[in-house]
Amino acid sequence: MTFKKIYSSLRTPSLIAGIALLVAGAYTHTIYYIGIGIALCTLSSYIAVVMKRQLKEQSLLILEALRNHDYSFRLPTQGHTPTEKILQNTFNQLGEMIAGQKQHIEQQEQFYKRILSCINSGIIVLKEDNSILQTNPTAAKLLKLPVLHTLNQLERYGENIPQLFYDLLPGRGSNIHFGTPKGEVQLLVRASAMQLGNSNIRILTLNDIRNEMDNKELDSWIKLTRVLTHEIMNSIAPISSLSETFLKRDDVIHSSLYEGIRAIHDTSAGLISFVDSYRKFSSLQQPSPEPFYIAELVKQIEELHLIPPHISFTRIIEPSELMLYADPNLIRQVLLNLIKNAVQAIGKTPGKIHLHAYSTTDEHIFIYLSNNGPSIPENEADEIFVPFFTTKKDGNGIGLSLSRQIMKLSGGTISLLKTNAKGWNTTFVLEFE
Repeated sequence: MTFKKIYSSLRTPSLIAGIALLVAGAYTHTIYYIGIGIALCTLSSYIAVVMKRQLKEQSLLILEALRNHDYSFRLPTQGHTPTEKILQNTFNQLGEMIAGQKQHIEQQEQFYKRILSCINSGIIVLKEDNSILQTNPTAAKLLKLPVLHTLNQLERYGENIPQLFYDLLPGRGSNIHFGTPKGEVQLLVRASAMQLGNSNIRILTLNDIRNEMDNKELDSWIKLTRVLTHEIMNSIAPISSLSETFLKRDDVIHSSLYEGIRAIHDTSAGLISFVDSYRKFSSLQQPSPEPFYIAELVKQIEELHLIPPHISFTRIIEPSELMLYADPNLIRQVLLNLIKNAVQAIGKTPGKIHLHAYSTTDEHIFIYLSNNGPSIPENEADEIFVPFFTTKKDGNGIGLSLSRQIMKLSGGTISLLKTNAKGWNTTFVLEFE
């Protein structure tokens, strides 16, 4: 039997015996009984004080555990009076309930975080002091940041950029546009407010307007091209076939009609070839992705000798064994289009073309292709990915629009950086997620 149990078992009997002896001593006028009675009552009071102090210490211990978010405390129930056992069991059950509630809240938080990470909109939750309470990976991706800890990180794109987000009032929306080394960012940002506990918070939702508009525009051009090529081919194919048949007839070969029919045939054949190039834009094959080394793909392109001797070609691939999971044939076509455009832009003057490929910590792969040829004018920069738009006399306006479609099918994007980005006059960037 423990001392505490002994104390508990002595407290009530000693109190009763002490009172009885005090009454007996007072009745019989016996000092001896009175002295023993006082001693027993004092002992009972002492035991009560000790047990009260122990209960207070246990209560403080429990409160300290709760403050430190430690819900694993358990109080012993052995060796206690029935009343103490009830109290100890109550404390233990309280701890179990709080621990279970905490685990439930943590599971809910993980659930909501998983939902936030799966949606296509960026979410930023701001406290009253404009510090970030919660965010999702999409927000950092839309803002072209590896991770997002504070909106002040956007000062790298312009000192006034963070303030555009801070000034957004609940219930309002705003188009926010700024340039980054990884491309232009055009976002529709909406703000809403709610109360969380005793604090007011703002929730910012970010949506990429540029990519959404590009995708819709691209789909519209593809549909239009399919209709036009179908109608044109239906009209031109019979003319080409009939003219070819007439050119083989003896009565036409030796007549004055031959040159006219040949002109009709050559024109229709050229138009068919022209339309066929646009048909490629609207009927691009579905990608067959596979892992491949970027360095090997670039080496294959170099072996085609598309770059003349007066133009130097340099490359940096980090790491050297960097791999990409995509359709190598389609990505080769994109790089060929960009290199051909760079060669044509530089012309006959000495120039440079540089390729830089690397992987970020979130496993995004970027390929930058730069050249020091004449910069693309601003009034043309917004149009270069539009199908059929070209500034070249012999161009058909398909190369860059086809490249954009390939990147879309490959789950990536292609964009033109501002002049002098990365120190080059013209830089195209391919981003693969």
